[in-house]
Amino acid sequence: MAREKGTGNLQMEKSGRWTVRIGINGHRISRSARTTDKTKAEAFLNRFLAPLGLGAQKLPLAEAWHHYEMSPNRRDIAKSTLDSKRTVWMAFARWMEKYHVEIGHLAEVTEEAVAEYLMQFKCNHSATTYNNHVCVLREIFRTLAEKAGVVNDPWANVCLRADDSVSRRELSLDEVERLYSAASKEGKEWKLLLATGIYTGLRLGDCCRLKWECVNLERQLIQVIPEKTKRHAHGKPVTIPIHPSLMEELVKAKEAAFSRRDAEAQREVLDRINRIDRINGSVDGSSILQPKLETTTSENSVNSVNDVSKPPTPQNQPLCLCASARDNFTSGFVNPVIADLYLNRKWQLDAGLRRIFKAANITMSIRMDGRCRKTVIASFHSLRHTFVSLSANAGVPLPVVQSIVGHCSTTMTRHYYHESLDALRSAVAAIPVIGKREEGKGMRGEEGWDRINRIDRISGSGDGSSTPQSKLETPTSENSVNSVNYVSKNPSSIPARLHRLDRFFARNLITEEEFKAARARILAEL
Repeated sequence: MAREKGTGNLQMEKSGRWTVRIGINGHRISRSARTTDKTKAEAFLNRFLAPLGLGAQKLPLAEAWHHYEMSPNRRDIAKSTLDSKRTVWMAFARWMEKYHVEIGHLAEVTEEAVAEYLMQFKCNHSATTYNNHVCVLREIFRTLAEKAGVVNDPWANVCLRADDSVSRRELSLDEVERLYSAASKEGKEWKLLLATGIYTGLRLGDCCRLKWECVNLERQLIQVIPEKTKRHAHGKPVTIPIHPSLMEELVKAKEAAFSRRDAEAQREVLDRINRIDRINGSVDGSSILQPKLETTTSENSVNSVNDVSKPPTPQNQPLCLCASARDNFTSGFVNPVIADLYLNRKWQLDAGLRRIFKAANITMSIRMDGRCRKTVIASFHSLRHTFVSLSANAGVPLPVVQSIVGHCSTTMTRHYYHESLDALRSAVAAIPVIGKREEGKGMRGEEGWDRINRIDRISGSGDGSSTPQSKLETPTSENSVNSVNYVSKNPSSIPARLHRLDRFFARNLITEEEFKAARARILAEL
């Protein structure tokens, strides 16, 4: 079929390949399509003409997101991720509409316009946010390149910035205790939510949506499939033993859940009785509009029937919950109200967590230079960092911690691991001390270590005999007199050597630096 005038044409060369020819403003332009297939050559011609506004493929910026969302070439991602990408695209489209009105189609976006946008965007955003915007916009352009006729991708040569992300910090034990105390004052479900995060290391979404079917109180185990890694880990659940403190809270919550379930069942029975009474009242000529009877919480069924005619009291009033929250009671959520907040009113959940952190006197975010928003340094996710750090510092192997928290590799687990200060000091103290000659210090200009060794040998022999420096176990007697006798009878033991070192320092036979170095060397032998 012949093409319209001014839209170019295709010509087959002797080699069998197609060549694109078009005349623009008196200039004739030729480009090889590098293919022998005419259909592919037609597609190449349309992509070549799109930036010039001459081809049949023109995709307006206003319709680009709709085409990307419906494109079969894009990756299948979660709805929340798709919404965040839409936010990125809409910000770019609004900027183009404000500063480059002449650009109306996707193929007309140039590298200069992209550089101008990124120069303005990077001034008030972190490198992580900057890189996220670049990757999202680059993916959208590549997905729609063929449909929009994009020949030269304006994002192809854009470089990413060095990562400057700030990870959530771990919380100290004192901060965790203050946080747990503040959550207890906020409510029972908030207390259970914080306890779940502290003793399981689960993410906020998994803690909020935890169901009783995932909790085995008899075996004291929690088996749950993390929502974040559900697709990557092929639905593999993580198994977490229940801590005794968490077990106590879960038992209380289970009993309360059964009580609520029984109350809901009683309400349904009494609602049916009310409907039957209204129908019967209309049959015998009485008023159809009978007053609604309230639900009672009496355990005795006979008393509950007799109490139907009683006026409502504050004790038998129904719970003030929205419809979705009442559905959560029957769906088996451990924290039904918290689950309702997470699924339908997440801003209220965030506000509640901010109140708890503020009551615990824990700073959640700080101001950093070059960023328009505050940077979060502590949040509910910090409990996950704390769980990994406490487990690792207690000697639990990283592969075991990785299995509990559900990480795909130990590399991510190491990212969550924060070494304790005591562990770092122990590592430094374990390094052997190398003697250093210090001019002008020490008695008679001798090296400190040589003098300490001579004094140690002379004092350690007691009766003048040589005593081998062998490592003996520390006595465990609770009687201090027996401990002193043990030290005197075992002059080569660790406690005895430390005791002698204290006496040398008390008599000013060695300097303070020599005392600290010798003590670290003795403790390193443990």
